[in-house]
Amino acid sequence: MGIQVPSPGDYPRGPPSRIVPESTIAFRIALAGTGSFIGAALVEALDPSLDIRILTRSMARHAPREGIEVRPCDHFSRKELREALEGVDAAVYLVHNRDPSARLDQAQTQDMDLLVADNFAWAAARNGVKQILCRSVLMVRPDRPTARRAREMEEVLAGHGVPLTVLRTGLVLGPGGEFTKLLAHVVRRLPLIPLPAHAESPVYPLTLQAFLAAVRHCVGHPESYGGTFDVFGPEAVTLKGLLEDTAALLGRRARFLRWRNLPEGPFWTLMQALGPRLHPDFLVYLMDLFSAGERGTENPVQQAVVAQWVPFRQTLEAAVRAQRSGSPGTTRHLDDDRLREMGRVRSIQRMHLPEGRNAQWMADRYFAWLGTLMKAFIVAVRDPDGSWTIRQRPWGPRLLRLDFQPSHSTPDRRMYFITGGFLSGTLGRREARLEFRDLLHGRFTLVAIHDFDPALPWMVYRFTQAAMHGLVMKAFQGYMEQAAEGQQGF
Repeated sequence: MGIQVPSPGDYPRGPPSRIVPESTIAFRIALAGTGSFIGAALVEALDPSLDIRILTRSMARHAPREGIEVRPCDHFSRKELREALEGVDAAVYLVHNRDPSARLDQAQTQDMDLLVADNFAWAAARNGVKQILCRSVLMVRPDRPTARRAREMEEVLAGHGVPLTVLRTGLVLGPGGEFTKLLAHVVRRLPLIPLPAHAESPVYPLTLQAFLAAVRHCVGHPESYGGTFDVFGPEAVTLKGLLEDTAALLGRRARFLRWRNLPEGPFWTLMQALGPRLHPDFLVYLMDLFSAGERGTENPVQQAVVAQWVPFRQTLEAAVRAQRSGSPGTTRHLDDDRLREMGRVRSIQRMHLPEGRNAQWMADRYFAWLGTLMKAFIVAVRDPDGSWTIRQRPWGPRLLRLDFQPSHSTPDRRMYFITGGFLSGTLGRREARLEFRDLLHGRFTLVAIHDFDPALPWMVYRFTQAAMHGLVMKAFQGYMEQAAEGQQGF
C-alpha cells in the first residue's frame, strides 16, 4: 500500500487502499531523514505514480530506483536545501542528527537538530511548499527532556510560515528498529534482568505500518495542514512484557529481578552497555517514554489508524525475526570514512539572547568579548565592511580571516566566510563559515562553524585548537547567561 495524494473530501475518513493522484497534476513529495528505519520504510511505501525526491547526505544509502530522484544535499546549508526543495509540494521531515556530520562535531544533538530544522523550514517557505509533515513525541509528560526538545523542534519547523502537520507518537516498533535490537540484546546477554518500577507501566506503542498509514492519511490533505495529531496503538504493553515476548520469540526464557527502587540512571546505563551503538539521546527518549506512559488524545487520524490495526504481537514477531536473521550491512562506515578523509569540523553552541537583542548584536559582542578575554594573546580587528581579522599579539601572524557576507545576512542571522589565516586550511569549493542565528522567537542564538578545515595536523588540532575553542565557547555561553539575566551592563 503506498502513499497517494487524496482529494480534500476524503479527509478524515480512514485511508483507502489506493488513491491515484490527479493525472493532470504532478504532485512532488520530498523526503528528508530516510536513513532511519522509519524513513527507509516510507520510501518503500510510497506510491510509484508520485514524483518522489529523497534529500540525503549519503549517496551510499540509496541505490537508484525508477521514479525516485535522489538529491545529495547538506542539510546544514540553506542554499543546498533551497535548491533541493524547488518544485516540491509537500515535504516529510524525519531528520535526527545522531550520526556524525563531520570528523569532529562540537555540538549537542538537539542544537544540530534545531539548526537543520530551521534551514529546512526556511527553504520550504522560499519554495512555496504547501505542507511539512514531521514526527514528534507525545506530550504526556511535558516536563521531561524529550518533550521539551520536541516542542522546540515543532516551533522551529513552523517558524517560517509553512503549514506544519505533526504526528505525535510514542514508540514506533518494526523491523530494523533500534529498540527491537536492544530487546534482543537484553534477553540474550542478561541471565537475570533487573527491572525498575516503570518496567510494568503501560504504554501504547505504534507499529511501523500504522505510522505509515498515519502519514498516508495526512500527506496532501489540506484539512491536516497545521494540525497536530496524537497517534498511538490500542494495545497496552509494558517493558517487562516486551522482554518476555522477545525472549519467547528467540526461544529463551527471561528471568527478572524486580527492583522497585532501582533508579532510572543505572538501569539505562546498563542498557547503554548492552547496546553501545545506541545514541544517548535515544536512551533518554526511552527513559522518558516508559516512565511517563504514552497514551494520547483521540482524534480522526488516530481512529483511522487503529481501524486497520494489526495485532501488536505480529509486528513484534516480524521485527524480532528480521533482527534474528540479520539485517543488511550498513553503509554508515562509507560515510564515516569520507568524513575522516575530508577532516571537517562542525561546532554549534546555543546562547541565551538578552531581550531586545539579535544575532547582529551578538556577533559584534562576540568579537569584542573575544579580544578582551584573550587580550594578552590576540587582537580582533573590525574592517569598515563588517569583516574581522584575528591576529596574534603583538605583531604576530594573522590567525583567522572572517569575511562578512551581507547577501547571506539579516538582523537575525550574521554570516561570515572563513577565508584565510594561519589556523585555517581549505576545503576546495566548500566555504568554511561562521554564523550567528536567532531561533525560537529570539530566545536563543546559535553560534555555528561549518566545514572548517584546520591547518594544524589533526591530532595537534584536536587537543589544542579544538580544546581551546570548546573552552572559549563555554565561557561565552556563561557570559551570555549573565547578560540574559540582566547581570551585565549592556
